[in-house]
Amino acid sequence: MVHGECVPEERPVTLTTTTTGLAALREMGFLSLHRRSRYWAQPVQKSESTRTEHKEASVAFVVVWLGPLPSYVAAFAATAAQAGASFLVFHTHEEPSPSSGKVEFRYMSLEDLAGRLWNIEPVRNHFKLSFAEFAQRVAECYADDNPAKGNDLKPFYGALFSEELSQFSHWGWTDLDMIWGNLEGFLTAELLEGYDVISAPDGARPALYLSGQLTVFRNNEVWRGFMEGCLAGGGHVNYGGCYVESLLSEANVFLDEKVAIWHAALRGARIFVDFSLLLAEPRWQRLGGGILRRGRGGRLLLAGQPAWEPFVDIERRNMEVHLLENSSDCYTEFGEGWSYVCIPSEANDALGVAYEINGSLFLWPSPLHAVEGGVEFAAMHLHRSKAKFSMEDCRDSEDVSCQKEGSAISCECAAPTSNRHLAETFRIPNIVHFVLTDRDTRFFDWPCYAALRSAWEQLRPEKLLVHLLDGVEPSTANAWWEAARRFVTGVIPFPRSSVPLALNGVLVTHPAFIADFHRMEVLYQWGGIYMDTDAISLRGFDSLRRWRAVLARQGGRELRATVGLMIFEPRSAFLSAVLERMKRAYSGAWGVHAGHVLDDTLETRPPGVAILGHSGGFFASSWHAGDFVELMEEAKLVDWSRCWSLHLYNSQTKKYTKDPIELCRNPGSPYKDGDLCRGLRMALDMNDIFSMVDQGYPIMSSSLEETFRKRAAEQASAFPDLVSNSLDIRRVSEKAEL
Repeated sequence: MVHGECVPEERPVTLTTTTTGLAALREMGFLSLHRRSRYWAQPVQKSESTRTEHKEASVAFVVVWLGPLPSYVAAFAATAAQAGASFLVFHTHEEPSPSSGKVEFRYMSLEDLAGRLWNIEPVRNHFKLSFAEFAQRVAECYADDNPAKGNDLKPFYGALFSEELSQFSHWGWTDLDMIWGNLEGFLTAELLEGYDVISAPDGARPALYLSGQLTVFRNNEVWRGFMEGCLAGGGHVNYGGCYVESLLSEANVFLDEKVAIWHAALRGARIFVDFSLLLAEPRWQRLGGGILRRGRGGRLLLAGQPAWEPFVDIERRNMEVHLLENSSDCYTEFGEGWSYVCIPSEANDALGVAYEINGSLFLWPSPLHAVEGGVEFAAMHLHRSKAKFSMEDCRDSEDVSCQKEGSAISCECAAPTSNRHLAETFRIPNIVHFVLTDRDTRFFDWPCYAALRSAWEQLRPEKLLVHLLDGVEPSTANAWWEAARRFVTGVIPFPRSSVPLALNGVLVTHPAFIADFHRMEVLYQWGGIYMDTDAISLRGFDSLRRWRAVLARQGGRELRATVGLMIFEPRSAFLSAVLERMKRAYSGAWGVHAGHVLDDTLETRPPGVAILGHSGGFFASSWHAGDFVELMEEAKLVDWSRCWSLHLYNSQTKKYTKDPIELCRNPGSPYKDGDLCRGLRMALDMNDIFSMVDQGYPIMSSSLEETFRKRAAEQASAFPDLVSNSLDIRRVSEKAEL
């Protein structure tokens, strides 16, 4: 396991997808806020509570529009009505407006706006003006000829409209140049409960900022007034860093996208910025430029298979963020010195990654939201296409079909699709595969039982399949296997002939090598989730199953992508390429034909593939004894809530894990409060495991080791094709002597 703050070597390092670049840089940890270029100019009280003041999740978006309403406002209102949220639009011109249902338009004079701003105590106290003088400045700054200035009001919406927002658990800001889908599948109750701030940039800029089109805040006192206080630090800081002063400047300071993220992050917000929710014209073009359809129920669907999909390597993206740490040229409209942090992108699009700011920066994979017939988005940002946008007024019973030609977007009424409710599509089926290839010559022990049980309980698979070489089940000291059978929905025997007996003149005899090849065949044919029998599941994998494939790097010096837990769609072209290269690379040496080949094949950057980082993926530690001991001894070095699996590396570490009571229950155990035991308790009820051992379920002993040695000799004579735990490399010419 690698941890702590490391820095690149002094010599320049070119990042590639090879493990050499990773080994040179090592793990840099999460980007700390303390290393950023801005800080509070004076102490600011931080809230210790991030809880909402309401129990039921509900969101209201606010818009303040200066001047006459634009031509595309009808499309905004019609689509927002089915978005699954409420919308309050305050406009400064008295004119007819398309209010309906949860979309409410209200006239607000500039004097009313001045009064609302005046009622915010920090605003009133900052300006040494009478109300009349203050109102005059508001009228000058927010006049019709300065519509962009309305953006600077967004961070103050929670306080400006606190009465109107009082019934909602969350408030947010947006713009009128939005075509809405249905937000319920994106702003989930779990997401709203877990974060103080949620934002969805459209991916056009490789920078971390709070999107002016879709940002949501928890509706409590802290986040209604989060823009109080002044910032200081390097870079370009106007108004002495006290941005409340810019409210009475005619210049648009971009308080929403340029500054708000600094105030929220430094106030201790838990922020989630997801680059996969919004569609904009450049991304639409990159994904193939197909038909954009909005059906009944408000679902916004880009039809067909996307022409481009992201390839995401979380570990590498994290390291690239470090290298970009003090770069500030990724949001050019803001000028130098503004970016919270520049972020790497794939094909000039940040799609595929979400960023969590929670005292430091953490990266999550964020796939395309696949549904039946295409890709779903929360909304479409018209942005620079709004001048050439048109949309027919369609009946509730009709779909809306949009096409783009250049930067022009036209939407027409269309017959409703047959699928009124688009089913969520997971490319990767929820089928779990385990492969046993030792013909009952190795102990199926409590970690194996824990692997099957935790997969069943945490992943809730449609099927849990155990693939058995020659159909040989564990029968020696097999109490743990018999207990695990209740979680198994199918036992699939396969003959030794399904894996080549030899490759490149070298015999394939080790059970692990036979499993290396067969698990790839299983994943290619079936798709699903392959797990080693020492991979302990910590939570469900549904958030990963929209990708075409998900792999993970393991801890240690190389941070290599490895094969102990993999998830793939059926008939994966990438997996087929991996399997063919494995066969060509086989030499009988451990790992070369498996993890090394997988790592090398990832250099092709296959589309739709995500590689998780080790500290937030499947392999927090490595198989090296020193790393594993550290996992046992250290407490709270690993945040298991960010991981999907805990890997025990049982073949290398069983001397530590053979007795779960000695490991995690006995008062004298130096490991019972360490990260390993904490992770095991998170995965399953360890008291059940302890009880089973107390009842006499076997643990490894010297006599049991002798029993399995004898069993191996029996099996060697019972089958014509040798399966041996020996790591000696045997060539085909030696077969006659065996």
